[in-house]
Amino acid sequence: MKKAFLSALIAFALVPFAAQAGGGKMVVEKNPVVIAPACYDGGFEFSGFVAGFFPNGGHYDDALGGGISVSHFYNANFGFDFSAAFYGTDSEVQNYTLDAVYRVPFDCIAPYAIVGGGVHTNGETEGLFRFGGGIDFRLMENGSVFTDATYNLLGGDVDNYTTARLGLRFEF
Repeated sequence: MKKAFLSALIAFALVPFAAQAGGGKMVVEKNPVVIAPACYDGGFEFSGFVAGFFPNGGHYDDALGGGISVSHFYNANFGFDFSAAFYGTDSEVQNYTLDAVYRVPFDCIAPYAIVGGGVHTNGETEGLFRFGGGIDFRLMENGSVFTDATYNLLGGDVDNYTTARLGLRFEF
C-alpha cells in the first residue's frame, strides 16, 4: 500500500513537467490583434440640430428651424428619442415627438430607422405619426454628427410634411 501511494505521489508530482509542450518555450504572437472599443453602446445622448420643414400642400411655406432631443439607448441598437423642434413658418410651428430608433452600427457609422409619433402645434394641436431614417457618424469618443429625415402624417386640416435635420449628438 505504501508503494502504491508513493508511486501515485511521484506520478502527480511529475505531471506538470510532462505536460509542458515545446521544451518549456512559450509561444508569443508577434502581431497581436487589438480589438477597438465599440463606437456605439447603450446610455443617454443629447442632441442639438438645425432643421428644414417641407410641407406637401399650400398650408405652410418651406422653413428653417431647429431643436433639441434626448435619447436613451438600451444597447448599441435600440432606443427611444424625445425631440422638441421649432420651425419659423409665417406662424411658428412646434413639434414634440417620441420615436423608437433602431440603428445598425458598422464601426463608427450607424444608419438608423425612426418610427414614432407626437404633436404638431401652431395655435391648434394635432397628433402626428412619423417615420424616416438617418445616419450617425461618430467622430470622437462621445460625440457624433448626424443627419436624418422624417415624413410626418398629420390628422386634421394641416398638410403632411417632411423634416430634415443636421446636428451634433453627445453621449452622457
